[in-house]
Amino acid sequence: MRFSKNKKNKTLKKKNDVNFKKYFLKSVYTAAAFALICASGYFGYKAYNYFLFKKRVFVLKKISITGAGLTYGEKIKIINKSGLRKNENLADVDLKRVSRLIASYRWIKDVTVYKKYPDKIVIVLKKRKIFAMASYDNNLYYVSRSGYIIQKANYNEGYSFPVVTGLNKARVGGYSKRLEKALVFLEISKNSVLSKRISEVHIERDGGVVVYTDKGLYIKFGIDGYKNKLITLKRLFFEVNKIHIKYKPYINLEYNDEAVIEVNPGSRVLPANYKNTSVKPDVFK
Repeated sequence: MRFSKNKKNKTLKKKNDVNFKKYFLKSVYTAAAFALICASGYFGYKAYNYFLFKKRVFVLKKISITGAGLTYGEKIKIINKSGLRKNENLADVDLKRVSRLIASYRWIKDVTVYKKYPDKIVIVLKKRKIFAMASYDNNLYYVSRSGYIIQKANYNEGYSFPVVTGLNKARVGGYSKRLEKALVFLEISKNSVLSKRISEVHIERDGGVVVYTDKGLYIKFGIDGYKNKLITLKRLFFEVNKIHIKYKPYINLEYNDEAVIEVNPGSRVLPANYKNTSVKPDVFK
């Protein structure tokens, strides 16, 4: 009995020694692998910084700017605005900062900037278009379709755009609301009989729209219903030209489906259904 017990103890001790060696070796291998990973990461990071930043592998040499309507002078301005410098490290360029700087140029509506390794920055732009000019505080400003004030009007961009007047803050409605109304009217009239013929849109005190054409015609449109009133105006022009009426340069379209013109002598109103009827010349006597 004593012999069997000793033998059993020796066998258990031997087994424990084997397990200890196995766990010890496993711990050593794990520690070595961890140390190797840390060393690789450290030296990899050092190498990354050395080659990318100190050695400046990616050096900015080219800046590409694309966008409809951009002149060479505007591209130079955009490069100056961007803060980009030739031969700077491309990896250091902050694209968000560059985008913000370019967007501060009021002619730019949308901007996209990205890196094209190894040596190029690409800038894609959308330029604002002049829709009209706004007269305010004795100055003329270019405005976009949305009412964004681009800059003061000048000879370089020209003055061949409709002028919006009646925007003084002292008047009823406020500047922005009145400008928006004028721009909406201009948008509606783009495909009408007045297309490319409007020289001025004036917003009256009550919010009504008055138009001056390039031929000196004065047209009152009132405060609403502009689409229908432009159709009425087209019918009026057709009938007036058809019977060769001579009238003063004034048309009143404030009333729905009616057009008032001043003929020698006095004024007459054409009925709403005159498109489908033959208007006799003596109706204007």
